[in-house]
Amino acid sequence: MTQQGTISSPSTGIFSRATFWDTDISKIDWSRHADFVIERVFGFGTAEEQDYVLNLYGQNRLRRFADTFSPSPYNRNVTSNLQKALSYAAL
Repeated sequence: MTQQGTISSPSTGIFSRATFWDTDISKIDWSRHADFVIERVFGFGTAEEQDYVLNLYGQNRLRRFADTFSPSPYNRNVTSNLQKALSYAAL
């Protein structure tokens, strides 16, 4: 598990079409759209996708996102899924 993450060129094949149903995944700028990716994957993604994003961005980046995230009714699972992933990563 990396603290820092590696954003260079992620494997988009890991993500299901259901997670990014309304987005052309080939057009995502993984650095610039990190908040969108984190929110989408931890709101709607599988455990495998969540683990991948945790490794992709690193624990520190996900903690910064969690500190500023404001849940709404459509994305209320993000916070609990993110906290769960970060607590497992700390083990």
